[in-house]
Amino acid sequence: MATYVYRKDLDGRYKVEDTGYSLSELKGVGYTTDYESLGKNEKGVTVSQPTSGTGTSGVDYKYAMSIANTLYSFMPATVVNKFAEGYVKYGGDKDLALAYTRNTKEYQDEFGYLMNDDGTLKMTEIEAIGVMESYKNTLSEVGINDFSDFTEKFKEMVGTTSPLEFQQRIDFVYNNVIDRIPEVKKLFATQMGIEADNATIFASLINPDIEDKVLTGTIDTVNIAAEATSRGFGYSFAKFNKLKKEGMNIETARKLYETAGDFMSKAGMIGRDLELETLEAAALGDLASTNTIKRIESELLSTYGLSLGAAQKDGKVTGLIT
Repeated sequence: MATYVYRKDLDGRYKVEDTGYSLSELKGVGYTTDYESLGKNEKGVTVSQPTSGTGTSGVDYKYAMSIANTLYSFMPATVVNKFAEGYVKYGGDKDLALAYTRNTKEYQDEFGYLMNDDGTLKMTEIEAIGVMESYKNTLSEVGINDFSDFTEKFKEMVGTTSPLEFQQRIDFVYNNVIDRIPEVKKLFATQMGIEADNATIFASLINPDIEDKVLTGTIDTVNIAAEATSRGFGYSFAKFNKLKKEGMNIETARKLYETAGDFMSKAGMIGRDLELETLEAAALGDLASTNTIKRIESELLSTYGLSLGAAQKDGKVTGLIT
């Protein structure tokens, strides 16, 4: 059976076998097999949700959305939409709408970790978000500001490890290893050829998953990361290792990151919120991202007479030349 993928910013669907990429590679650049989560049908055509009118229960959808946004603005939009759907379905009964929401795929994808085996919740969603933020704050205090490698660990800890207990654990470990970090850093560099900053080293000491990534990391991954971090962009071993596997090399990284900040700033001048991820994807040959950059360049040229000239080679943006 053929497998199709979809992307929110692209119409239609794409057969994985015809793209020349694996499913995991396609997912890594924004594609998904779950067309419903994008508000599309099986053919990849966007299905408009009702923005007004009433359902069979007599409840107005627009009013239901206002209730959903008032009560659950802290939740992802996909979950909020499902609450509004349930609110209409059950005639304005908030409890039934919430029960309906918690049984949807959208909710399970975001908050499934809160469910006990008997169907009860470990805590409410807003309490869980607060606990996760406390965990992040604790790590920030010891210099760890990229939490992507901790997300799954955090989910496992919610309901079993209080923010205070986590703080005490981190403080204990930090106070016992802080004096050893320079030596560990030196060991990584001299014995394994791995350059790592203090935050990464400490993160590897408290998270075995990060330790594995650091110890199996390559010099190229670290060097690609260095091109970004030396220009003020955030560090994530997982992210740069993924970029390296997708074809990013040191030269491409250097050309990309040395001009990315300026290009993003100029895009902001015309009200375009350009993400670093878009530039990275374009540098790796993603067509949609490349077209986005071209459109922004055209707008800058027509508005300010600025020509940034994204240099291209083999369909990839190899550098942004001001």
